[in-house]
Amino acid sequence: MTRRDLITFIMLSFMWSLSFIFYRIGVPEFGSLAFASLRVVLAGLTMLVFVLFSAKNRVGILENWKALTLVGLFSAAIPFILFSISARSVNAGVLAVLNASVPMMSGFIASIFFKDKLSKKQILGLIIGVVGVMILMSENLFGNAAAEASTGASSGLMPMGYALFACVGYALGANVTRNYLEHVSPIAITAGSLMIASVIMLPVAVYQFPYGATISAKAWVSMICIGVFSTAIALIFMNQLIKNIGPVRATSITLVIPIFAIFLGYLLLGEALDLPAIIGSVVILFGTYLSLDLSIKKMLHA
Repeated sequence: MTRRDLITFIMLSFMWSLSFIFYRIGVPEFGSLAFASLRVVLAGLTMLVFVLFSAKNRVGILENWKALTLVGLFSAAIPFILFSISARSVNAGVLAVLNASVPMMSGFIASIFFKDKLSKKQILGLIIGVVGVMILMSENLFGNAAAEASTGASSGLMPMGYALFACVGYALGANVTRNYLEHVSPIAITAGSLMIASVIMLPVAVYQFPYGATISAKAWVSMICIGVFSTAIALIFMNQLIKNIGPVRATSITLVIPIFAIFLGYLLLGEALDLPAIIGSVVILFGTYLSLDLSIKKMLHA
């Protein structure tokens, strides 16, 4: 991994962590399913601009539309829907832990189907990173579990199963991108996959839109920001990262995102910042360092 890849990795973590802030602002007014589907539609419209003004991107999409359809389904349409359904009954802490399973799933798929072996250092780093996420979310996990026990409520296994299937989708999409779209530019990959996903999600957006409800300017701004910056622009960087460092190391970004999300929540929304968050963040950073197989000396000379 070069110094440029590391900067992209950190910047992408920040951009995707902002989506948690945008969700907190926009979902209460739009509704979870409408917000998720509108996010994809807006991202697809954003990437349409890149296609209209670039013949090279249009050719890349037309020649690889089958693989791009798979990426659009696995990396956007299906995961966003499944996570929206899961979020109705599964608390955010559990979803964050489940989402952190993406790099492990990506590594399994890469090693079994694409013969992309992981080093012992990378495997150890991924495991440490998942442990760090569990520490990070321990208060939410056990606190909500205690609340559910006292009220008799239960999230159930099925919604968590939906979230896990969403994670499988992310892992599959990353591996398809690396192995079948390596010759395609990151912009063409992002544009093609998101436009296809937006066509799929458009009926959901139309059906679930809260007609008649008054939606604030702040919620609309959140919608625009998550669609343009945290989805369209962010996925361009992600596809470039997948091509440069591989799907396993690229998807290990899901281990770092909760760190940024918690600190941004503390700074922007006044949420609590406790000791488990600090300890978990340190553990995650160490695990990510190992899973990315970083070499500080090499990066300084890159």
